[in-house]
Amino acid sequence: MKPVIIIGGGITGLAAAWELQQRGLPYLLLEGSDRPGGKILTERAGGFIIEGAADSFLAVKPWAWQLCREIGLGDRLIGTNDHFRKTYVLKDGKLHLMPRGMRLLVPVDPDGLLESTLFSEEGKQRLLAEASIPAGSTGSDESLASFVRRRFGPEALEALGEPLMAGIHTADPEILSMAASYPDYLEKEREYGSVTTATRQAASKPAPLLPGQPTTAFVSLKNGVYELIETLQARLGDNIRLNSPVDSIDEEKIVHLASGEKIAAQAVILTAPTAQAARLVAGVSPALSARLASMQTLSSATVSFGYREEDLPGPLDGFGFVVAANEPTHLLASTWSSTKLPGRAPAGHALLRVFFGGHRHEADVDLPDDALMALAKAELRRVMNIEAAPVISRIFRWRQANPQYAVGYPEHLRQLREQSPAWLRLAGSPYEGVGIPACVKQGREAAKSLLD
Repeated sequence: MKPVIIIGGGITGLAAAWELQQRGLPYLLLEGSDRPGGKILTERAGGFIIEGAADSFLAVKPWAWQLCREIGLGDRLIGTNDHFRKTYVLKDGKLHLMPRGMRLLVPVDPDGLLESTLFSEEGKQRLLAEASIPAGSTGSDESLASFVRRRFGPEALEALGEPLMAGIHTADPEILSMAASYPDYLEKEREYGSVTTATRQAASKPAPLLPGQPTTAFVSLKNGVYELIETLQARLGDNIRLNSPVDSIDEEKIVHLASGEKIAAQAVILTAPTAQAARLVAGVSPALSARLASMQTLSSATVSFGYREEDLPGPLDGFGFVVAANEPTHLLASTWSSTKLPGRAPAGHALLRVFFGGHRHEADVDLPDDALMALAKAELRRVMNIEAAPVISRIFRWRQANPQYAVGYPEHLRQLREQSPAWLRLAGSPYEGVGIPACVKQGREAAKSLLD
């Protein structure tokens, strides 16, 4: 029996492979680089656990932690240090504590918002007024920026909408599709007439935990998120081939490798970045190839620093900060890793990282190492008064790795599916959700769908 060929060894492809293996279908995963994992990458050095991109995943989206338990990592799952759970917003040159009781944009606890220094009095009242603003025309898609201004006001977009909601996608809020990224907000407006009303009702009746669900909002693994990749690699064994770039796929379901090898496939699950996917399917469907090539992406980078605690001006007393729109800084955000998660730095040390790139300063990603390090240190000096030299530093660059869900994306996705042959599945962050849980779900569902 011909194998299912999975192209791309990120978490989506690995999850698809695991699903096929569990169901006894022959498969082969082809990864062009010398390691699996894609954007999931952990470096362990000098007692530090340094994440290249994602450092954890949402527990409320169960697909990642459920997979961890399936493959024997249940006792390796760890929660965040929620007794230190504070997040700041850099606005007007100062770090403001996130208002108590916020659910993204929604002030579930009005008193927490009123006590906050993050918003002006006018901005606070505009946020609270969302519950009384009539529902607008919600029959079609709109941008995140349009939605937030319309429902919550311009200050909410500046302080929370762009850094938090668009920041999850490393996206420009003026083009980010609400229907693709936050469909629940549109549904709440349609059903309740107000996002605030719906969110407060849901908060008063929290959903019960699933069996085995971690109790913290985010969860990780003791030795870093790459433990998930390493364990999957070990469980999948010789069905993963590294250093095996693919040149093309043809209409006969023949996968052509750069080495000249040809593999006849029963079906193909394509999890490669969209620019690469467009090239691979050009001989299968020019229309599909053109649509994939039209999809926008952005680049980003992370810079991590480890310090001696005694050299810092004060403790890292929270999970980090995000940066309000229009703030005169090149930073997108900062995670205080050793506060957020246990075991990320050796005793007496602290670990933090900062994010660069995105739609405002994408060129920063291509700075030479020394220039990007210098920029990161200068920004931390200005924002956090950190003058000390780090004891360890690392840079990770992710070029054109952040898909942009532009307004109208659901229709775009529908046409992608329509233009794909019955034996081809597209899966991964460019399609139906970013983040580790969404990618795990897509990979497994792509594999399951082949059984039909």
